[in-house]
Amino acid sequence: MTFNIALTGLQAASSELTVIGNNIANASTTGFKQSKAHFADVYAASNLGSGGNTIGSGVLLSSVQQEFSQGQIQFTNSNLDLAVNGTGFFVLNNNGSVSYTRAGSFGVDKNGYITTALGGNLEGYLSDAAGKITGARGNLQITNSSLAPKATEDVTISVNLDATIKPPVVPFVSGFTTINPPDPSTFNTSTSTTVYDSLGNSHIMTSYFIKSHEENAWKVHVGVDGTDVTPTPPTPPVGVPPTTYPTGVNPSPFTLKFSPTGAYIDNSLAQPPIYYGAGPVTSTDLALGISDNLPSLEVNELTLNGVSIPATTAGNDIYSSTGNRGSALSLAAAINSQTTLHGITATVNPTSVSLGVPTIGNLAAGDLKINGINITGVIASAAQLLTAINNETGLTGVAATQPGGAGTAIILGAVDGRNIQVETNGTVASIANFANFDLHLGAANPLNDQVKRATYSLSTQDNLGVTVGGSAVAHAGLTAGPQSGIIQSNSDNIEITTWSPGGGAQGPQTLAINFGQSSQFGAPFAVQALSQNGYSTGRLSGVEVDPSGTIFARYSNGQSKALGQVALANFGSIQSLSPHGNTTWVETYSSGPALVGAPGTADLGLVQSGALEDSNVNLTDELVSLILAQRNFQANAQTIRTADATTQAIINLR
Repeated sequence: MTFNIALTGLQAASSELTVIGNNIANASTTGFKQSKAHFADVYAASNLGSGGNTIGSGVLLSSVQQEFSQGQIQFTNSNLDLAVNGTGFFVLNNNGSVSYTRAGSFGVDKNGYITTALGGNLEGYLSDAAGKITGARGNLQITNSSLAPKATEDVTISVNLDATIKPPVVPFVSGFTTINPPDPSTFNTSTSTTVYDSLGNSHIMTSYFIKSHEENAWKVHVGVDGTDVTPTPPTPPVGVPPTTYPTGVNPSPFTLKFSPTGAYIDNSLAQPPIYYGAGPVTSTDLALGISDNLPSLEVNELTLNGVSIPATTAGNDIYSSTGNRGSALSLAAAINSQTTLHGITATVNPTSVSLGVPTIGNLAAGDLKINGINITGVIASAAQLLTAINNETGLTGVAATQPGGAGTAIILGAVDGRNIQVETNGTVASIANFANFDLHLGAANPLNDQVKRATYSLSTQDNLGVTVGGSAVAHAGLTAGPQSGIIQSNSDNIEITTWSPGGGAQGPQTLAINFGQSSQFGAPFAVQALSQNGYSTGRLSGVEVDPSGTIFARYSNGQSKALGQVALANFGSIQSLSPHGNTTWVETYSSGPALVGAPGTADLGLVQSGALEDSNVNLTDELVSLILAQRNFQANAQTIRTADATTQAIINLR
C-alpha cells in the first residue's frame, strides 16, 4: 500500500515538474498563458461512506489550468503587431477551422489578407466601398489598389471680413477670364482653395470678396481656374415692384449678410431677396427745389444704405445767393461726398420737374427762365402757361404737359436729354405763385433774387439696393425704407451649378460653398478655416490600427479609409478553453460559445497597435515552484526507499 501511495506522489510531482517546465520553456512565447497543476487526495470509499480510521490512497492530478492574466505589453516596429489590453481573444479562421489567440503577430499574405505565420486569417468586421464598418464578419484584407478620386461637392470657408474696410471705388466686372482677370482695385480681398473633379484633377477655386454699399453686406464672385463661374444675374421677377425672387434664385453675385454684432446670417427661404424696381429714385418733396427752404442736415438725419449723410456748410450752388446748406446742389454734394460708402449718386435738375398747380399771373422778361430762356406773356390760364413754355421748346429743349388734366400739376420734361434749370428774379408786381416755388418772393428781399429751382434723383449700379433712413427724412423728399434695387436680409445659399471641368471629367459639377462660420468684425481679413471634401487618386502609403481595432489605410493623397475592424471574442469560462498549440485555443462545451464583439464594447479590451503581449510566466515564481516540486519528488522517492527497507526487514525474519 505504501508503495502505491508513494508512486502516486512521484507521478504528481512529475506532472508538476512537467507543467513548470512547460511554463519555463514558454517564458518568451508571445501570448502564452502559464499553467498550474492542481492535485486531489485519494480515499477509498463505498456507497455507505468510509471509516473514521481510513488511510488515504495517495494523490492524483485533478486538473491543469491556464491562468489568463494580462502579460506585459512590449512595443514593436510593425503596425500589424497587435496586443489585447484587457480581456478577449483574436479570432482566427483557417479554412473554416476557428481558433482563438492572444498572440497578435500578424502579417499580410500575397492576397493582402492579414494572417498569422502559420496561415490563420484574422477575422473582423468588414467595411463597404465608402469605408463604413458594416456588421458583416469575414477575413480582414488590406488591398493595395489605389484610392479612387472623389469630386469636390462641399467647400467650407470660414473668414473674418473687416468691418472697417470701405467698398472699392471701381465696380467689379463679371465674366472675368484668365486673359482678363479681375482688377485688384475692384475687390477688397480674396482666398483660394484646391477642388477636384471626377477624375481627380485639381482646380483652383478663388472667392473674391467685395464690401457692398449695403449695410453689413458683402458680395462674393467665384472663379475656378481663373474663369468666372458665378451665376448669371436672373431677370428681375415679373410683377409690380416690390416683388420677391422665386425660391432658390439668387441675384448675382452672391451676397453674404451679417448682423450688427458681426455674426453671419444664414440663408432663410422664408425671406427671399426682394426687388424694388430699377432706379433712379427721384425726390418727391415739393419744397425740395427751393434754395434756402431745405433745413440744414444734422448728423444721422438722413442715411442712405446705412451711411449717414453729413451736414455741410459749403457748396457750389452758383445759382443761389442764399445759404448753401439748404440748396439742392449742396444736398446733392453732401450725398455724393459719401458715394464710395453708400454707392449712390445724386443728380440735380433731373430731366423731369414738377411745377405743381399754378396760380395764374402775367410773366415779364426775367420773371421766369427755363434753361436760360425767358418765358413771357399774358398768362390767364394753365393752358396759356403751357403754350408760353412750349413756344420756346426749340430753344430750351423743354416741353410742358399737364398729364393730370385741368387743375393738376404742370410737368416740365426734357425732350433732348438736357437737365432742366428753372430760374426767377422774384420781382414781378403781380402775384404768380406755383405750388412748389414762388415767383414773387418780394423785391424787398434781394437775397431771393436769381434762385435756382431744382430737385435731385438717386441712382446706383447693378441693381444695388437703395435704402433711405434717418430721424427726419421727409425734408429730403424720400420715403424711408427700401426705394429701389435688390434688398435681402439674409445670406444667399451659395451653390455653383454651371462649372464644367473639361478634360473628360464629369460635368457640370456642383460646388456648394458654406460660409456659415464666417464673421464681420473690426479686425483685418483672416482665413479661419478652409476645407473641401474632394481628393485626387491616392496610393497606399501605410496602415494604422486604432484602439477600437479599426484598420485605417493611409494614402498618398492625404486621405484615410477604414478597411475593417478587428473582432475580439470572450467566453463564459476561459479556463475551459482547450489549448490547440501554436498559442491558440479552441472552444469547448464547458467554455460556452464565443461572444464576439468590437474592441472596447461590453467587457472586451482595447487593441494596442505596434505591440505584442508577452508571456505571463514569472520565472522567479516558476523556479521556486521547480525547487518545491523537486523536493516533493525526492520525498516521495524516499518514502519508497523506506517502505522497501521495512519490507526487507520483514522478509528477513526467520
